[in-house]
Amino acid sequence: MILFSPKSPVFSRFVSLKFIRSKFFPVAIAKCAFGIALSIASFPQAASAATLTYAYIDSIVTGWDNWSWGTTYTNDTVVKKTGTASAKVTITSAWAGFSLSQSPTTTNLNTLSAISFDINPGAATNVAKVAAIKFSLQNGNTLGNPVNIASYASPALTANTWSTVTIPISLLAGTLTTLNRLNFQDGSEQGNVVFNIDNVGLVPLEVASGCSSLVVDSGTANGGVSINNFLNDQYKWYDSNCRLRTAALARNDTSKGGNAKQFTYMPTSGTTTTVNPGSSAGGFGYIVAHLSNPSFARAYGASDSPLGSGNSATTNKLFVGSNHAIHEYTLNYVRYGLTQAAINSGFAPWTQINSTNKSNVRAYNMPVRIQWLFATGRNYPIWSVTFDLSAAPNRAVDSDFRAPYGDMKIEGGDGSALVGGVGWGDKYKFLSAGSPFTMNNDWDYSQLNPGAPYSYLWTATGDAEMGLAGTQLTARQNAGGYNNYQAPIWRGKTSLNMGMLCLNDGGAGVPYNHKTPCTSHWAYQLIQYSLANATQTTSNKRLAWGADWGSLGNSSFTSSNGYTVSGHPRVSYSVHIVLDPHTGNPTEAIALQAKTASLTTLTASVGTVRTSGIAGVGRTDTVTYSPAGFSPIFGTWEVNAAANNNLTLSFAVDSTAPSTLDNPIIVVNNYTRTTAPTQVLLNGTVLVANSDYFVSLRPDQSQLWITLNKKLAGTNSFSIVN
Repeated sequence: MILFSPKSPVFSRFVSLKFIRSKFFPVAIAKCAFGIALSIASFPQAASAATLTYAYIDSIVTGWDNWSWGTTYTNDTVVKKTGTASAKVTITSAWAGFSLSQSPTTTNLNTLSAISFDINPGAATNVAKVAAIKFSLQNGNTLGNPVNIASYASPALTANTWSTVTIPISLLAGTLTTLNRLNFQDGSEQGNVVFNIDNVGLVPLEVASGCSSLVVDSGTANGGVSINNFLNDQYKWYDSNCRLRTAALARNDTSKGGNAKQFTYMPTSGTTTTVNPGSSAGGFGYIVAHLSNPSFARAYGASDSPLGSGNSATTNKLFVGSNHAIHEYTLNYVRYGLTQAAINSGFAPWTQINSTNKSNVRAYNMPVRIQWLFATGRNYPIWSVTFDLSAAPNRAVDSDFRAPYGDMKIEGGDGSALVGGVGWGDKYKFLSAGSPFTMNNDWDYSQLNPGAPYSYLWTATGDAEMGLAGTQLTARQNAGGYNNYQAPIWRGKTSLNMGMLCLNDGGAGVPYNHKTPCTSHWAYQLIQYSLANATQTTSNKRLAWGADWGSLGNSSFTSSNGYTVSGHPRVSYSVHIVLDPHTGNPTEAIALQAKTASLTTLTASVGTVRTSGIAGVGRTDTVTYSPAGFSPIFGTWEVNAAANNNLTLSFAVDSTAPSTLDNPIIVVNNYTRTTAPTQVLLNGTVLVANSDYFVSLRPDQSQLWITLNKKLAGTNSFSIVN
């Protein structure tokens, strides 16, 4: 039956929901057996009918009423997700909606973690309209934030298929602190929206020990989500504490360069830090590299080190699983170098190039492939890159790399907090002392770095840190050293025993004599170029990776860390992008995971451990894994399932490891099932899905991805059973 179909203009916009069933429409509406099906499928390890507050389960639950408008429904006993019935809904009028109310009772939002439901679009012709449905919370005349349900559907909305939708309260609340109504409104502006919905549930906080699935919000009709004046794909995942994190990755047309325009994370339950771009070099994760001889580019009217955020790039959601996703950017970053003829003639590469001799130099295309990995149960995205200089002869180009690069307001808000300090790890560990940071602060650079290379900074107020940490030990991952070879003179020292100052830094004279290493002697580019004298402070949060000149272009040389490295024909590496409170020392902690991984032995009694794999994203050449099974691309453990899709592994973490092996990701290759494993076990104990572990199927690659939500020490048996 049609309950009512108001003609008032207030129904022409989503915000009109706040007027529904208010003093403007006092008409009593008959109770109907329509329900909004919110399920707890994303929380199977913790939720049950006893712990959820249901609005609809087989029928409208007592205490809830049907306050829909322009809508009909029936209880459908044939098409149902669970139980005896689902609600078959037809939103007949444009902008109309299906709505359940518990008025005058209200529910405090601080007692809830999410709203969840199961939905089935039915026929293929319904899918687009169902995908456009906006879900919102309401209390009295006040509406929360309407959210597009398609962005949270897992699996993606498909004809005649049930999908579970779980939407965090933090995204729905807006200004609300309580709710008494759930609204599903036509977003297609056409009416005639038909679907079945089942298991409407309000998920309490106490059930949130299980994490919701990863989702990607790509906007209506995959048109992108507008954040900070860019269209983005916004990835939303739950970390090791099952707290929501997001990363908005800019769509690319002519000038966006493939980078993040916003991050959010929850340092504590119920609080969210929103990290937006800084005022200079804003965004994060783009390419920057410098030529040792800038005149090579300048002779052609180009910059030797353009910000890659200005490059045209293509974007691709390469893999989106229930709990793992890979987002890819590809672009071209031009490098200038000697011609083959100039190399053959012995032309000196330090020669200043001008109009009379620039025939010795040419532009070389350097295709770049960037992939971001997001994984439920992991705090930090992994950013992985491959530079392809195969079009240039060996040693034609002499360039460093400083990617990923960018500037973010890491403490949230307006970014005005001063930088409290900086730290980095190359072969040694550097840490500044005192706060806020100045170039005249004390420092310690005396200790060897046992883990991966890293770079970070933190705020003087607000307890925020942003950093980068590699996936391999420094001996295996070329990083640090920056753009000259003076950095080693500071290593093994402290400001107390260095015995010298940096004098006349950058030619600035006596006012820029200071204790810290000279600006060009830092292992990485951070904030040093934002300071002009020894006592100046800064709120600039510039952060970058980095390695010596020659790291792009030279097939074999000794880095400033003392290791033989290669920068030609291709270079690949990966880093964690870290955002968390500084008090937890997060960047150095994740860098230590590389040491623990190197001291872990992986063996298989069912299935096999892979001993080699591709050398980097987008590559076909291979490298030998060290240790066996460990791929540095995403820091994953690579194995093969047995013919029956079963697997039994042993993780043996050496007693000398500096930490536990935290939340390892296991990629099971040759996995041919179309469903998740029947059982996953650790040390003989059956684990609980979406709490103890998180899985994603990648059928096009015959892969099963598993994040094990455990910290491993000693020897552990891990099995999947089908």
